[in-house]
Amino acid sequence: NPALLCPTEERYMFHVKINEINERCRRDPAAFIEESERSYTNVIESIADCICENRYDRTILLLNGPSSSGKTTTSHRIRDAIERRGICSYAISMDDYYLSRGSYIVPKDEEGHDDLESPLCMDLPMLSEHLAALVRGETIEVPTYDFMRHIRTDEVKEVRLEKGEIAVIEGIHALNDVLMEKVRESSIAVYMAVGTQLVLANDWRLAPHVLRFVRRAIRDKNFRDAPIPETIHMWRSVRRGERLYIRPYIPSADFIVNTYLPYEGCVLMNQLKLDAEPYHQEMIEAGLKDLVRALDQFEEISDFSLIPDNSITHEFIG
Repeated sequence: NPALLCPTEERYMFHVKINEINERCRRDPAAFIEESERSYTNVIESIADCICENRYDRTILLLNGPSSSGKTTTSHRIRDAIERRGICSYAISMDDYYLSRGSYIVPKDEEGHDDLESPLCMDLPMLSEHLAALVRGETIEVPTYDFMRHIRTDEVKEVRLEKGEIAVIEGIHALNDVLMEKVRESSIAVYMAVGTQLVLANDWRLAPHVLRFVRRAIRDKNFRDAPIPETIHMWRSVRRGERLYIRPYIPSADFIVNTYLPYEGCVLMNQLKLDAEPYHQEMIEAGLKDLVRALDQFEEISDFSLIPDNSITHEFIG
């Protein structure tokens, strides 16, 4: 069983009441933020300790999680924590193992659209063999994928691990059985997700995937020039990919990290409220009725200077 530092499965779900969140926000927002961030940091440090203690036997670190789970910030902070302990690590992007478009038949979803999140779009057997070679102390040639031309280029990067060094691989297929087959005993796997359910009333709760939608909608608007309707339109496809390609492999994780910060609703909900107002009907049709109802239920934290520079919240608000 994984070490459930911050679990995401329903029977372990964290339940946080909105009236308690709002009360803490009104009383002392600085202390509320500081406590939330400290708890998250403690989890990161505990995982880093485990990785470093086992670095001679488990040289592969696999990082996985669904959309808007905070993978980027959490991954960076785990690597920073490892390197502060004097351990060298190498990041290998799963994106570079995409197959060149035209070299395979792109799988389709139920509606006939290209399913670019399918593991069949990637050369997972090659990546699996590369990771096994790293464990054996061999040099590998990491490919490079050109997303503008959708092809794998001739450029490669050589990587070899010295004794006690760590290779870090992040991606939605990082826990796939094809990848894990050859390195299961030589790896540590971390699954990152929102593992909190917000309780607004006895019969009214915001599920973790709804809280992730809030994160994604704000991030896409701020950093990807994607308006709210575009995020709403994509959400069903995103959720489909999670059900098919991520959730089945959660039991492979050694650590499950809840990346949700208790104060973040007081930041993100109020950011989303005005932008989402013209699109309530679209959100309801996309299964986000509870979110529409909840948007004006949160106290506001508007002083972003209270949020630490390395906070996961900045992944979404900038």
